Amino acid sequence: MRYYLLFCQLALLSSFNARAQFSAGSNGLHTSAGTTVSIHGLTFQPTTLFHIENNALTVSPTALPGSPPSIARVYTWDLPITFAGRIGHFYLTSELNGNTESLLQVAYKNEAPVTTSGSVVNTASHYIYNDLLAPVTFSAVTAAQPGALPVTLREFAARKEGSAASLTWSTTYESNSDYFNVEHSSNATEWNPLSKITAANQGRALKNYAFSHIAPAAGANYYRLKMVDKDESYAYSTIRVLYFEPSFQALLYPNPAVEKVRISTAQWESIAAVKLLNAKGATLSAFYKKPLSHEIDVRNLSAGLYVVQLLLNDGSTATIKVIKQ
Repeated sequence: MRYYLLFCQLALLSSFNARAQFSAGSNGLHTSAGTTVSIHGLTFQPTTLFHIENNALTVSPTALPGSPPSIARVYTWDLPITFAGRIGHFYLTSELNGNTESLLQVAYKNEAPVTTSGSVVNTASHYIYNDLLAPVTFSAVTAAQPGALPVTLREFAARKEGSAASLTWSTTYESNSDYFNVEHSSNATEWNPLSKITAANQGRALKNYAFSHIAPAAGANYYRLKMVDKDESYAYSTIRVLYFEPSFQALLYPNPAVEKVRISTAQWESIAAVKLLNAKGATLSAFYKKPLSHEIDVRNLSAGLYVVQLLLNDGSTATIKVIKQ
């Protein structure tokens, strides 16, 4: 894979073209973790491999609405991007748009704008940045004062409490807020709502919220907030992930295997299906009809690593690696 380090920092002069645009075609812009890239004054320092393909960035003086509105410099992508790491941008003092420079926070927008907290502002170089510790999906980036935009999410945290997932979040400002949807996923792609929690809508007061997920799945559990306003616009929080050990126990033998591998467990009644996968995750064979076979024929497989996946009745899965000799 080719990596491109691109520096197209736009000089902060009064002649700044607010309609500047950058396009990433099919070859894309690929950035390794820890590498800083600047595009028209917008800077990225990702914590993981980051790439943009078939997308265009436009810099516009049209502010996001608020009281006061955001600064008059908004970076907008044609298609939303997902990013984790340090994001920041330069601006001109003439673009403050009624905002107090020292109070600015990085703000982003997907469907609705969200103001971050903990941003760092350099009033000498007129630069602002924040560290997004978990992936955030957005289509626009700018800066705004706390409380200027509809929701200021101070924190969203997830921690394990025994076999449950405890989710807590707090806001420092809510305007026109309606409710929060707590959403869960096992793959960070397909999301399901867990609970709908009404927003306090207490203006500039600090408000704390909590929710407990009593039965998380074995393995990875991803959580996010969908913050919905009364006009039905919405935005997503950062994603948090917790890992839970499976309560289901099974053993494969012999391992390594030559002809057959046998499955040993005292919990056969909990198994809905058995699959054999290759190292790339492709299904080679599957057994759904009960009584399920306690052994899998591997004699025709080439030597290498395979995975036996047990699909449980509660929707969770247990996976065990096996080596074919």
